[in-house]
Parts: sequence; structure tokens; C-alpha cells
Amino acid sequence: MKRALVLSLICVVGLTFGVFAQGVLSGSWITKVCLDPQTAAFSDAITLTSTLTVDYEIGDWTFGMTTVIDEDGWFDQDFSVIGMFGLITVNSTLGFTVDPIGFDEWSTTLTLNMAGVSFSGVFSLKPGIVGLDLTMTAGIGSAVEGTIVLGLGDDDCCFCFDDVKIGLDFMFCDCATILSEIYFTCEGFEYVQFCAEDIIVPMLPWLTFDACVKFEMQTKSLTVTPAFDFGTMVCIDLYFDIFEKGATTYPSATWQLQEIALIGIGISCDLPGGVSFAAISDLIDGGTLVKEPYWEQYSIDVDADACCGGVFEFGLDAYFKDGAGTLFELSLIEADVKVNVTDKFAFTMDLDVDLDAGFTKWCVGFDVTW
Repeated sequence: MKRALVLSLICVVGLTFGVFAQGVLSGSWITKVCLDPQTAAFSDAITLTSTLTVDYEIGDWTFGMTTVIDEDGWFDQDFSVIGMFGLITVNSTLGFTVDPIGFDEWSTTLTLNMAGVSFSGVFSLKPGIVGLDLTMTAGIGSAVEGTIVLGLGDDDCCFCFDDVKIGLDFMFCDCATILSEIYFTCEGFEYVQFCAEDIIVPMLPWLTFDACVKFEMQTKSLTVTPAFDFGTMVCIDLYFDIFEKGATTYPSATWQLQEIALIGIGISCDLPGGVSFAAISDLIDGGTLVKEPYWEQYSIDVDADACCGGVFEFGLDAYFKDGAGTLFELSLIEADVKVNVTDKFAFTMDLDVDLDAGFTKWCVGFDVTW
């Protein structure tokens, strides 16, 4: 079965070259076969993933196709087209699911820029659901910009009125940009909202706020949203978590900064010759900086310029787990290797060794681009 799938892809590539010989053809074919020796059943131990992407460019148009197969057969099929139709930019995608056989989604966006006014329309169709969003954006002078978004469609595949949103952005007293919008649905008026973004806190350059006043039929609320920016760090990275107390919407509660916690520390360096080193330690039990269940990671990456005239490149990741019971608590080693036969063809290999469970994964594959 797997041989037949790979042979079918070869036929597709050859046919594509023959049919589209008059245009510029590009694409990629990435295939990987993996072996998991920890799997009890041999039929489940081998997995196959293969993705064929073909782009055909002719004039101002590019037609694309993406085919995905796995060990069970043809998995997914997508088509795309992007180009210029006069002054209109067209971007359309069409997707199908293969198993089970079905239509996924068709989405098309049309964009027109003319005389300082931008028009766009987004049409989407899913099984039983249709939608159309029409947007117009225009500037009024240099300090005012307006936007209108009209939504049509519903779950019954009819172009019924759904909603309309009108936005107007303007400068207030040369000190703040106000973003305003008014929103209507089929039921009538929903709300009008005025927002000021990136409000600077004096003497605290790492803290800014967005503030929005929202008027509904019977309520009014003020929402304050903080944003934290601790600046760009070089070589040594510090990771923070912000603990806030209370809600951000008045008058229900006030926003309070409870604490700023250091949750991780990392180091990274690009060495001469195309070699890079990185390390990161997660200081929180069950944190998200390093994949579970590990708390520390060391990585070495060697790119093609560092070795063997651009033929060989590899990466090595070492993971540490609390209580692993091994030397220095080293628990997992992941290695990936790439051999560039030419600038268009390369062999790949991935290897995972769990020092607690043993050899867990071995993948071989190839990458083809044209």
C-alpha cells in the first residue's frame, strides 16, 4: 500500500510537469517514514507522512495544489489560486477531506484599492453554512480613517443580513488615537465603543494600557487591559508571568497587579561558523516553556554552512526530567540530520532516545523542491 502511494505521487509529479510546461512550476515533496519500536503491534509501528505541494505561476496568477497522504492512504487535498483581475486581487482556496470523503471549505477574498478607498469581500462556504463579509476602508484627510463591515449569510445557505459594523478612528487633541465602532445586528442596535490604545504610564515604560468605553442599551462599562513589554534581551532571556487580581471591567471590579514572577531563564548564542547553542530552564512545575514532562532543554544546531561544503546539517536536543534516575537527570535525546545531496534534494533522519524507556523513534525521509 505504501509503495503504491509513493508511486502514485511520482506519477502526479510527472503529469504535472507535462501539463504545465508553459509556465513556471515550483513546489516541494516532503516524505517521512517513522518507526516506533515501543508500539506493541507491528502494523502500528510504522507511520508515513508525505506532502506534495505544487505551484504553477503564469502571468500574474499562481495556481496551487497540496496533497497529503499517510500510512492509511490519501488524507487531504487542497487547491488555491491567487492573482490580479484588472484592479482586483483574487485569493481563493478550496479544500476537501478524503477519508471520509467530503467537502471542507471554499473561501474567496476579493480586494480593490482605488482613489484612497479599499474595498474587500470575503466569501466562505462550508457544508450548510454560507457567509459574505463586505468591507470598505477610507481615509478622511490624514488623521481620520473609517471602516464599514457588512456581514451576510447564515446557517441556511441564504444571503440574509447578519450584522454591520462601522468604525471610525481619529486623533483626539493631538495626544491619543481613538478607535470607535458602532455595531448593529438584525435585532437592531447592539453597542457603540470608544477605545484608546497604548496609554503610557509615566516612569513605567514596560507597562501600557488599552481602555475601552462601551455603551449598550441599558449598560455602560469601562474595560482596562494592561500590556507588559520588558524589552529586548540579548544572549540571556528572562521569562515572566504576571499575576493579576480582580477583573478589568468597571464598575464590577478594579484591575490590580498582584505580582510579577520569574518563571524561566534561558541563554542563546550564535557561534562563528554556523553553529548555535541554546538552553532554557522552566522554573515552574508543569510549566510550558519546555515540553512536558521535562523542565530543562539544551540545544545545538549546525547549519549547512558549518560543515562539509553545505552537505551536512544537524540538530541535537537534550531534555532533563526531575527524578529521572539517570546521570544529571538527562532523560531524552532528540537528533535530526539532513544530508543535502543537491540544493533541491536532501535526505532527512530523526532519532529519539528516551533514556528511561529506550529507543523510541526513528524516521527517514527526503525533501524535494523545484
